[in-house]
Formats: sequence, structure tokens, C-alpha cells
Amino acid sequence: MAKTHRGKGLWKSPSKGRGTCPLCLSTRIKLLYTVSDKENHQIKVCKKCKDAPAERVEKATDTKQLAFRGKHRRQLHARHADSI
Repeated sequence: MAKTHRGKGLWKSPSKGRGTCPLCLSTRIKLLYTVSDKENHQIKVCKKCKDAPAERVEKATDTKQLAFRGKHRRQLHARHADSI
């Protein structure tokens, strides 16, 4: 495969496959892997979190309404750290 065509499928996805990981809360990271929780909801996660234990997957944070301002991210990280 030529290098110019690598990852071309991601170009068509929203934000080119990038977003905020609901497990580790890393921002602008590629969400390529799907993990299912106990209720079989599919969650897109980053490479670091693809092998996360089931307990950690259950504590995933909803990132759809996540603001990208630093203040909101810090509050979310603090709340996420308290729940772990």
C-alpha cells in the first residue's frame, strides 16, 4: 500500500476519527477501537484504552457535551479522578 493512501478511510469520518477518549479523557486523539460495556453499548476508545478492564469501561464519561475549554476539562478530570 502506498503511503499516500494510509488512513484514507479516516478522512471521511467526523473529525477524521479524532475526539476525546471517554476512558482516559485524552483530547484530539484517534478513537479507532471499539469496546463494549456490560450492556453491550459500543464505545470508541484510543489505543491506550483498548485493553482496559471491564470496571474501567463501566466508568466511561460521556464526551458528547464536553467543552474544549481548559476550565471545563480540568473540572471533568477532577471528577473523573475522584470516581476512580
